[in-house]
Amino acid sequence: MKESVAPIPRPALQPAVETVRKRFRIWRKKGPAKRRIPTGLWDQAVGLCRDHSLSKVSRALRLNYDGLKNRVHKTQDIGLGSDIGFVKLDLGAPLVSSAEWRVEMEASNGAKMTLSVKGTPGDLVELSRVFWSQGQ
Repeated sequence: MKESVAPIPRPALQPAVETVRKRFRIWRKKGPAKRRIPTGLWDQAVGLCRDHSLSKVSRALRLNYDGLKNRVHKTQDIGLGSDIGFVKLDLGAPLVSSAEWRVEMEASNGAKMTLSVKGTPGDLVELSRVFWSQGQ
């Protein structure tokens, strides 16, 4: 007599993952296999990576791990989904000459620049523009 082995239960996927998986399944059924995934579906997949691992999301949605990883990193590089804040400088406001300024910038290629200025900071916009364009 042969004993049957019960299948190992898989942990239930959270509703958000299941919803996006269904959307991918519908999209895959609608057209030819060799076409680009719409931006909206990619955005949803990237959004899931905030709460789930890249590996789990790529397997659940049947996506290329490296492709998903690259998209997640691109959104983090531009500040979406990361804890890096955006600071707006009002350069039109009058500057106090005794003020001390410290501006730190880090580009996605690893380049860093720190400006420490006492008094009027000069042309911060132009300095920033040069810094950000040097990595491209």
